[in-house]
Amino acid sequence: MTIFEKVLEIYQEYYICLHCLGRMFSLLGTDTTNYDRGKSLLLAMTMENHRVYLSRHENHDQAIVILKILAEKARFNPALSVLEREGIEYSKRNLPEKCYLCNDIFSDVPTYAKIALKSLNNLEFKNFLVGTALNSQIVNKEDNFKAHFNLLDSESFKNHFNREVGKELSLILQKPSEFTNPDITVIYTLGFTSSEVNLVIRSTFVKGRYNKFIRGIPQTHWDCRACRGKGCELCNFSGKQYKTSVEELISPEFIKEAIAEGSKFHGAGREDIDVKMLGKGRPFVLELKNPKVRTIDLEKLQKRVNKRNKNKVKITDLAYSSKEQVKNLKFNAENTKKVYRALTSSLENISKEKFETLLNELKITFENQKIQQRTPNRVSHRRADKIREKKIFQIEGKFIKPKVFEFIVEAQGGTYIKEIINGDNGRTKPSFTEIFGFPIECKKLDVLKIY
Repeated sequence: MTIFEKVLEIYQEYYICLHCLGRMFSLLGTDTTNYDRGKSLLLAMTMENHRVYLSRHENHDQAIVILKILAEKARFNPALSVLEREGIEYSKRNLPEKCYLCNDIFSDVPTYAKIALKSLNNLEFKNFLVGTALNSQIVNKEDNFKAHFNLLDSESFKNHFNREVGKELSLILQKPSEFTNPDITVIYTLGFTSSEVNLVIRSTFVKGRYNKFIRGIPQTHWDCRACRGKGCELCNFSGKQYKTSVEELISPEFIKEAIAEGSKFHGAGREDIDVKMLGKGRPFVLELKNPKVRTIDLEKLQKRVNKRNKNKVKITDLAYSSKEQVKNLKFNAENTKKVYRALTSSLENISKEKFETLLNELKITFENQKIQQRTPNRVSHRRADKIREKKIFQIEGKFIKPKVFEFIVEAQGGTYIKEIINGDNGRTKPSFTEIFGFPIECKKLDVLKIY
């Protein structure tokens, strides 16, 4: 069966618009629109059958039948004009008929574009993408239609709608469509007689480094363990385990500036609550969710955050980032090297000479060696109980008092430094306690460098 025969077969049963006719043969021919493809098909058929009619050949009567189908059932104006010019009678329809497949949705694309424009007001974005969630009635009707006529070269309703509305919006907004990583995705929930628009706004990501100069605050917000964030007497109805966090000290200014609905803090690992983060700081990415403003003055925000949190938290090296960099930040966290300073105390007095001897044993035992760490008791309630293998690169030590020593430890990211020192009742092997032969406890711990 030729394409022309297939077109006649369709119109003998159903009326479909030129957009949908073109869609049914969308994979055939390039560099045209579905509307123009559909119109070209009907025009070619009209021209050919007009030629046959004028030639008075044996197919003369058949040409009239086809021209009537094109005029009456396809409602194609050039075919109507031919019949009128040649004085051929045909049935005239007073009431307009809607497209069987799209219910004339594709003839009203500007209206659907205007619906989205209302939602896009007051939003900053450079590009966008249109997506559609179709009512099952549309999908089922089209699937049955294609199966009935054995149409294998068609384009879906969704693809055509997304492209045509996207072109209309792009023209109005003077902004391009972006298929890989759009700032905003306009999602139409579409039925034959109803439509709704929702926006998916891509998060803005800002990377940098932070220093934490005080002990006693976590990196991110913690819900109260007792009420799980609902608020109770134990947390003074705040819903929080700790009064504040690095995240809560940094993020409010960014949320305010971007007019965002919220944020999520992504760190390259995290220090314990009682540990300071010194040196050049820890890498982080701040994700701003559903921002209305995407271009923010990072230098101004950095100064504002640092002024508000003087002697508490400091941020540096701010720059725009991406979701991909968040993944890399998480993935590479354990492949980093970190330098720690630990102030320790022991239960026994030792001389400086004895300390130097034990320090040498520590260096022989640990430097450039791997150790086995079972999940520490102190975090076993929230971490999987397993054995982790970590590498220690370098250890330096300083005798301060007979019971007080300072150590500088360079280790692989994710190493539990406190447990290297105290041994955690044998869960970390070897340990400083094991080498010294008596308990060593970490009293203060600082992260000096991450690289």
